[in-house]
Amino acid sequence: MREAGLIPEPKSYGPLGHLPLIDGNQPTLTLCKLAEQYGPIYRIRFPGISSLVVSGHKLVAEVCDITRFDKHVYNELQNVRAFGGDGLFTSHTTEPNWRKAHNILLPTFSKQAMKDYHPMMLDIALQLIHKWARLNPNESIDVPEDMTRLTLDTIGICGFNYRFNSFYRQDHSPFIVSMVRALNEAMQKSSRLNIQNFFMVKTKRQFQTDIDTMFTLVDKIIEERKVQGNQGENDLLSRMLNGKDPDTGEGLDDENIRYQIITFLIAGHETTSGLLSFALYFLLKHPEVLSKAYEEVDQILVSPIPTYQQVLQLKYIRMILNESLRLWPTAPGFDLFAKEDTLICGQYQLRKGDSVSVLLPQLHRDKEAWGDDADEFRPERFADPSKVPNHAYKPFGNGERACIGMQFALYEGTLVLGMILQQFKLIDHLNYQLNVKQTLTLKPGDFQMRVQLRHTNQIASMPTGAAAVMQNETEQHMSTNKKEIAPAHRAPVESARFTPMLVLYGSNLGTSEGIAHQLASQARLCGFRSEAAPLHDYVGRLPKEGAVLIVTASYNGRPPKNGASFVKWLGETRPRELEGVQYAVLGCGDRNWANTYQSVPTFIDEQLERAGGTRLALRGEADAGGEFEQQVHTWIDAMWNNVKQAFGVEENRPEDNSDQVQNAIHVQVMSRLSTLPLVRNHDAFFAVVQQNRVHHIASDKACTWQLEIALPHGITYRKGDILGVLPVNSQAIIDRVVRRFQLQADDQVLVSANEHHESAHFPRDLPISIQDLLRYCVQLEEPATPDQLRVLAAYTICPPHKRELEALLEDKSYQEQIRNKRISMLHLLETYEACELPFDKYLQLLSPLQPDYYPIDNDSERNSLQIIIDGKDAASIPGQIEYNGSTSTFLAMCDPGDDILIFIQAEKPAVQHV
Repeated sequence: MREAGLIPEPKSYGPLGHLPLIDGNQPTLTLCKLAEQYGPIYRIRFPGISSLVVSGHKLVAEVCDITRFDKHVYNELQNVRAFGGDGLFTSHTTEPNWRKAHNILLPTFSKQAMKDYHPMMLDIALQLIHKWARLNPNESIDVPEDMTRLTLDTIGICGFNYRFNSFYRQDHSPFIVSMVRALNEAMQKSSRLNIQNFFMVKTKRQFQTDIDTMFTLVDKIIEERKVQGNQGENDLLSRMLNGKDPDTGEGLDDENIRYQIITFLIAGHETTSGLLSFALYFLLKHPEVLSKAYEEVDQILVSPIPTYQQVLQLKYIRMILNESLRLWPTAPGFDLFAKEDTLICGQYQLRKGDSVSVLLPQLHRDKEAWGDDADEFRPERFADPSKVPNHAYKPFGNGERACIGMQFALYEGTLVLGMILQQFKLIDHLNYQLNVKQTLTLKPGDFQMRVQLRHTNQIASMPTGAAAVMQNETEQHMSTNKKEIAPAHRAPVESARFTPMLVLYGSNLGTSEGIAHQLASQARLCGFRSEAAPLHDYVGRLPKEGAVLIVTASYNGRPPKNGASFVKWLGETRPRELEGVQYAVLGCGDRNWANTYQSVPTFIDEQLERAGGTRLALRGEADAGGEFEQQVHTWIDAMWNNVKQAFGVEENRPEDNSDQVQNAIHVQVMSRLSTLPLVRNHDAFFAVVQQNRVHHIASDKACTWQLEIALPHGITYRKGDILGVLPVNSQAIIDRVVRRFQLQADDQVLVSANEHHESAHFPRDLPISIQDLLRYCVQLEEPATPDQLRVLAAYTICPPHKRELEALLEDKSYQEQIRNKRISMLHLLETYEACELPFDKYLQLLSPLQPDYYPIDNDSERNSLQIIIDGKDAASIPGQIEYNGSTSTFLAMCDPGDDILIFIQAEKPAVQHV
């Protein structure tokens, strides 16, 4: 029996320590064998290094206390810093760029971001499906190889809008070859003595060559995006280039952006490819689990192309992935160091700076936490996430240094595994026996299988590429619309009589904020006088009139940044201090972080009650790893019913008298565009593009297009008449404006102006949605004018940014940096987030959209017309058109079937824009 507090360690080999015990090809498996021999804590020593290895869940719970321990960049990660630098994975928590990058990039992994990534993930997954579907019956699949191709292409397109096109190559891209070789060397280097590494000249030269190869590609990606400018992307690279840290107001420099891209390309594909490979291995070896997985897939994935909502419903598939990660976590451990002298489990003394390694494969098999069947593959363990033992499951790390891309990896894995099972039977033709291969991550080595189509007719009818994505987006849009408008229909109406309703949110990722704005919008439609605001705006001043709704999340058990001061104040309130406050709380979270799940929403809800507040509805819980949208809608429905009772709001219902109902009102259906001055003044109407083809390509690559447009019944014209076209702003640019000003596109606004302001292009004192206002009324993509620059500078509160904007007013700078590059006011607002320009001021500065005119060059022989578009504004060849704000490029980008707003004039107007 060991003496209390004595930490065991294996036999040492003099100055080599325990190095001879470690298998350099499988170090993690060696450490696991040592854990079986020496228990849940032991010491391991290498030349110049000493570390504790822990794998018992009680010990791990202690060392994961972020107040006493922090991430340690261990030896292998130190080697990876040669090409990962101070990226998120390899940086020290104390390095400024870690906090800065974490704050800037966190929103790109929100719930809404997963919905935005879905079409791109689908694009790459379909390439895998179609490749496998075309294999001959006796052809084998190298599973880790194909999973690597899939996950690399996915992070490339989702994160950086870059296509590696791995499924169109015989071999891996040079980047992947160099990356794998560099990662392997980073691991092997740690298992050698310094003197050995010193004399390995050829190896060091190859290592540097591989680093240069990675840097070359990444620098090319950055440079191409800079040259192209902001095209409406909201991906990782866009956030890296344009985002500002809310704490410091600073952005990321180019060197750190390089390191971040390499970090995400490595972490974003290595771990997920291993996860999918292990999951497929376990399914082959457990036919009863495979049968249940097929059953779920066949029940939920009823269409050839999975929608976002369908993927969220694949609960058993997610359980399979979780169980695969439990038995073989692809990132097999993480290292910590003690921030102070401390005692763990009441018996093991650690000194400040001592290193601790958490051994995940052994932790995830701890029988004290998981039971006697801990070594068995049983996905049902994760049927109820709340029952997953605390601190016994950490495949994505711990605390704020946990993997930022966890949701991305799990969603991608669920989508891909679901689609594979939807289409294929899995065949273990070699009776594969697991051989774990390790670089920095774990994968099944030399793992091959075969597949057979389950439904040959389904794969034949499955769309590919853009067609599949477009079909999926249409289905998803229809499904989402049905879900989103339902709560508004069920909410109380009219009788609220302008009762105040304050909707507060605590949000780092934007999910809670989006729900809060949706609630405020619904409340206004129901007659409430509503407002949405961050929690920190109402520290010490919660209103006691009306209702207070709070939507917030927890981040590693802590409140969001815009809720921290509110939570601190709330914790200091006295009994009865908040009497009169009527409130309801909705918590957003993820049960994968079971030990801190809903901790902040729970605290707020309970503390408000302790301080005398009146609860209007039971606290709601929305789980990002579960039926998130449905849980939100269920809580909203229940909340509205309680609010209706609390404030005496009654729904207006017609009497049961059909004659009275029939005669009570008269309905006149009007186009939502009928109030737009531009439409009304020109009697504009919708027409449909039938054909759009290249008419002539000049030597300078500029070209002209011929458009054929189908007209509504009864519209006539003559050859020589003039076609007027009303351009509209693209959805991508509208979304950017909405995001920048934190608006809801479907909210209604009233535009009013004094008699001295020219605002004839706006509908005056009539409700219009923000979406339609931005689409049909104002020019969003014109280069910023000097006057606009002056206004932006005046509203910028950060002195360095203010000076940068003012410097652009110098003639040469303005011509080179703004006018020649066509930098819009919106682009500048996205770049300079410290500019607090109000939305109404933004609208006031924008020019009105104007119609352009084109001669009609065919006779009215059929119910259509033809025009020729001069492409000099686009200066592009087909397939490479970029909208620059002109009507010519707008029309050139139209596809057959697109609606456009037009009118016909019998004679040429005074001014012609062609």
